[in-house]
Amino acid sequence: MKPSRDGSSDHGGLLGLLAGGFVVLLTLLEVTFLRFPSSRDSSGTGPKANVAIWFGSDGAGLFYLGLGLLYAGLYLWVASQTTRPAKSWPLGAVCGIASAAVFLVVSLVTNLLPALVWLRPFGLLIVLGAPLIAGMLSAKVGGRARDGALAGFWCGLVVAVLIAAISVGLDNLFATTLVHTSWSNDPTCPQPAGPALAGCEIGDDLGLVAVELTLLPMAWAGLGAIAGAVGVAGWVPAVSRKTLDRSEISTSSAGLDRSSTVRAPVIFCSIMLVLFLAEMILKLV
Repeated sequence: MKPSRDGSSDHGGLLGLLAGGFVVLLTLLEVTFLRFPSSRDSSGTGPKANVAIWFGSDGAGLFYLGLGLLYAGLYLWVASQTTRPAKSWPLGAVCGIASAAVFLVVSLVTNLLPALVWLRPFGLLIVLGAPLIAGMLSAKVGGRARDGALAGFWCGLVVAVLIAAISVGLDNLFATTLVHTSWSNDPTCPQPAGPALAGCEIGDDLGLVAVELTLLPMAWAGLGAIAGAVGVAGWVPAVSRKTLDRSEISTSSAGLDRSSTVRAPVIFCSIMLVLFLAEMILKLV
């Protein structure tokens, strides 16, 4: 993820990571729908999604795969816009990968050893802390809170895809165990232990995955902005006026590049907000 000599960022690694994550996620969705057909329906006691009512069970499966492809297209599009040297997205991507790795390890351990379930909050704290770390470091390098927001955004973009794939994968991997442990105590899925219960629980998780893919980049951008503001506040007094002047000159010369760097994430977040409102109003997930 280093800038190339011609001045453009080598963002092929980011695109490859996101593309690979979505290939895994969509493959796992298809496997899930085949193993647990009821996961396409709203079989729990909570609010019902309209998709299965409108299109039937098979149609709902195709709709959700199409929705996944829509997310993939939007994620890959915004990642493809990182065409200029910048520190924000590499820092954000690295923090996102690291936090997703912690989430994976903690999830595996707690599923294999239920007595260690108390570790889960610590894993979530690491995931929540990732955009704060990325935002603070990026703002110190770039000198602006906006750099922190961008780092948080890229962190959220990466971690959203990875955690979505991890969550669906672990649900499939441990379904036969979970129906006799934590899922058996869920009042929103009253089905007896077996494929029906697993389908109900996984269906609920898939709804959360859709919300996560929609909102996480925006939420993490906010956390990154907060951390960036703190980082800049602590950094500025320690920097000489001469250094600040040089930074301002450099920033002015790169103003167009910065605007281009910000524009794509803003467009992406706007589309995601509209998509989230549509999903809630029409009860799509």
